[in-house]
Amino acid sequence: MGFNTALSGIKASADYLGVTGNNIANADTTGFKKSRIEFDDLYNTSVLGAGSGNSIGSGVSVSKVSQEFSSGNLAYTDNNLDLAIDGSGFFVLDAGIAQSYTRAGNFKLDENGFLVTNTGSNVQGFNAVDGIVGGNLEDMKVPTDRIPPEPTTEMGLKVNLDSKNKDIPPFIKADFDPMDPDTYNYTQTQGVVDGNGQSHIVTYYYAKSELPNTYKVHATVDGNLTDDTGAAFLGETYATYNSAEAGIDFNGDGTEEPPFELLYIGATEPGVADIEAATKNPLAIAGTLGGVAINSELVPEEVRKPSSVARETFDPLDPDTYNYGNTRTVYDSLGEPHTMGYYFIKQGENNTYELRVTMDGEESYVDPLTGEETMFLDKNTSVSFDAAGNLLGTYRGIPPFGVPEPITLEIMGVDPTNRGRITPLDLTGSTQFALDNTDNFEQDGFSAGELQGVSFDSDGFLMANYTNQQTATLGQIALASFDSTDGLMPSGHTSWLASKGSGPADIGRPNSGTFGKIQGGALEESNVDLTSELVALIEAQRNYQANSKTLETENTVTQTIINLR
Repeated sequence: MGFNTALSGIKASADYLGVTGNNIANADTTGFKKSRIEFDDLYNTSVLGAGSGNSIGSGVSVSKVSQEFSSGNLAYTDNNLDLAIDGSGFFVLDAGIAQSYTRAGNFKLDENGFLVTNTGSNVQGFNAVDGIVGGNLEDMKVPTDRIPPEPTTEMGLKVNLDSKNKDIPPFIKADFDPMDPDTYNYTQTQGVVDGNGQSHIVTYYYAKSELPNTYKVHATVDGNLTDDTGAAFLGETYATYNSAEAGIDFNGDGTEEPPFELLYIGATEPGVADIEAATKNPLAIAGTLGGVAINSELVPEEVRKPSSVARETFDPLDPDTYNYGNTRTVYDSLGEPHTMGYYFIKQGENNTYELRVTMDGEESYVDPLTGEETMFLDKNTSVSFDAAGNLLGTYRGIPPFGVPEPITLEIMGVDPTNRGRITPLDLTGSTQFALDNTDNFEQDGFSAGELQGVSFDSDGFLMANYTNQQTATLGQIALASFDSTDGLMPSGHTSWLASKGSGPADIGRPNSGTFGKIQGGALEESNVDLTSELVALIEAQRNYQANSKTLETENTVTQTIINLR
């Protein structure tokens, strides 16, 4: 009996050494889970199954070698296909015969683009079609096809236009003073003769008003603003001019008014009806000076134009012709990039800006159907803000030259391959605050692109990066959990098989339920603690030696009995 007891101890100690040695050997194996040996004592029983109260043990047996599935440390790598599970769960593998499960995420791509292990097992997950992740578990594949181009069909522009922006020339708030050049923009002189035949100099002063291209006109006679009675020689008068650009027939006579053409002179600020009627009264001087009557008129044809001070013709290359502008890239149906420019021009003091749009530096294109020049954005398109700086809307028509009519902002001919396509431009969220001019532009087009690389996010989504700066979801890796991980059967290559003891696999998605999240570019190290294993090695050696001593002692006692004669 003693021999069997000693032999069982020696065998158990040898198994202990084997388990400990295996742990030490796999201390650097990715995803390895250390094993623990568990012993049971042995007792003989009678035939009836009732053991004696004085029974002597018969030795020891190995009841189980279990694995500890505690998480190992994460080691970060430079390979985006290296994956680690931060939490619970197993990667699902298809080895061709049955599914296996692993914590080792050192995956590769095979020659067909499938995600595989070093032994060629396919990694399982949910592949995506057109960016939509499916629900069928299958071998994960990385499509290497290029992605086709997409034309720009929608654009969004969120701009802040500095509330300190000024019209050109800026509105003069100060009261008019002929001795202060800062209270007017430019002057004009005229010689007149009074009733006594004496000559006098009439000077007209033009000061920018709140309306675009409109000036308030003042006049002095020999430097006097008022006559003998204190009345102004020239009553309140406004003059409105065309901008530096032609192209509009304001009065409906069939002829476009030339640049800086005088459109209105009158005693009140003009309205649309005044511009359309081409109301132009002469500048009339009346009063007495030194008791002598002075009367004079300056006919509209002789009124000086503001060309020396007004804003020049819009030129996207000249920042002085607009308040704020920027250029962005949009795409046609072939994926060819085009430069779209947008420019805001302050119009008066009523929080209104004219909006101009260019494509590749031009404001118009030749319509292939009509052969006519067509603006990408119709003239007189404006953007208005309320007193709090919030966007009121977009309009067609700029007072006093037209009635503002609300419009949906649309750009024509953005795609040279399809000039008929209308591309909306959404200005929602735009403001006019006392901040620097800034903008945020978004559009949905892009050029064709080649696959540049792939990576996994924390939810296990396989994301592709392309040379055109686009990303796409290619799929999502699957994870498995079990009712009892202790019941998993090791199958080599750091993987396990499900068994009756573990229960069937519960397949799910990372970072949901009880499943852990995915850490891309990292591997889970072995959970072996070398210090503990070396101590266990000493214990196994000591146990082996002690059981050998039992065997030696038993042999000595037995030899003594044999020598009795």
